[in-house]
Amino acid sequence: MGAEKITHFYGCQMSTTNSVKQHKLRKAIADLSVKEGRGKEFISLYIPQKTSIDEAAGFLKKESVSRLERDIAVKGRLQGAIKEVIHHLKQHDEISLNGLAIFAGASVTNDLESEILSVQEIVPPEPLSSFLFEVDHHFRLEPLREMLRDQRVVGLIALETKEASFGILNGERLDLLETITSGIPGKTAKGGQSQRRFEREREMEVTYFFHRIAEHATKAFLENHKVNALIVGGPGQTKNDFLNGDFLHYELKNALLSIVDTQTAGKEGVREVFNKSCEILNNMCGPEEKAIMQRFLAELGKQNGLAVCGLDAVLDGLKKGAVEVALLIDNSDLTEIVATCRKCGLPKTEIADKKRIRAEQEMISRPCERCSAVGYTVEERDMVDVLEDAASRTDARVEVISSESEEKAKLAAFGGFAALMRYRQS
Repeated sequence: MGAEKITHFYGCQMSTTNSVKQHKLRKAIADLSVKEGRGKEFISLYIPQKTSIDEAAGFLKKESVSRLERDIAVKGRLQGAIKEVIHHLKQHDEISLNGLAIFAGASVTNDLESEILSVQEIVPPEPLSSFLFEVDHHFRLEPLREMLRDQRVVGLIALETKEASFGILNGERLDLLETITSGIPGKTAKGGQSQRRFEREREMEVTYFFHRIAEHATKAFLENHKVNALIVGGPGQTKNDFLNGDFLHYELKNALLSIVDTQTAGKEGVREVFNKSCEILNNMCGPEEKAIMQRFLAELGKQNGLAVCGLDAVLDGLKKGAVEVALLIDNSDLTEIVATCRKCGLPKTEIADKKRIRAEQEMISRPCERCSAVGYTVEERDMVDVLEDAASRTDARVEVISSESEEKAKLAAFGGFAALMRYRQS
């Protein structure tokens, strides 16, 4: 049973936008997560920038000996994977600033008769903090998943005069942060205290509590987390009094997305705020996506606006250097197929939809136009990579609209591809 070695590199150019980095990271994680080894033979290696190539290679050589003593059943495949990782490391002069993640393992092909030893490299979008080496039935992907950033980060507050609770929604995950109490009594005076004096003192205590709520909100939503939206809820008028007063930090005031009525103001109140805001949250996208789509729609509405729609128009604009920003949705059905002649190296490309297998078969069935050979090496390229390669030649940039939002739906209605232009093309 033979083994064919294939090396994949997932990296980003220096000018790569955050949306493209996130798209590539999600795609790489999805590709790695479905793979599974026959035994504990899949290697996951995370190398921080502070670790040298020689240190990492030396560690792997020692691990190779100790692992093979314990894993007799898979020693051949594991030894081959470790050797390939070491060879791969030696091709680098140094580790990048963010570190390097390498995944290696032998996967069984569809015919079940042969294996493919693949080595996949990822330059993470954020610095790796520690060295990690793991061998298992599957790849260890948690450190990379932690770097995935959903653009929807929402602060939640549920408040009344007696208490206030804070929560953070990061993507689909809701975390309850804390609850603070005021100790403020009810609205009715007790004993011999006059009602007017009691109300004045109570009003001062409420004002003081509102300042405390604002301070906790600033720390939670601007210092510890950076939210791009805020939702405030609670029973009665108290939440409105808080928002109408000069308490909340101006950045949080500007981020206010909605005000909702709830039955309570404790931790259950935060959950109630979240549950009553689901429809609003489903239509929410990150501020960068919203801003770029607003600009695109504004240009599209002008008679001579600097906006174009459709993949052909975008690619043509990129080729001519007329594109400033290329836009696309993250779930396009299109893929670029590149068939390269094995004899003379002449490539031919075609954009294919869901019927890409048929398109590929038709491409390789035709002889090479240069040498008439019929042997090809075939590669499929994500449209994000296609656009980014074209954009890098003219200092354009690519933005991927990924969140489920009205903005994404609007771009999908235009075919999923659009661009803001530097100038009108003749």
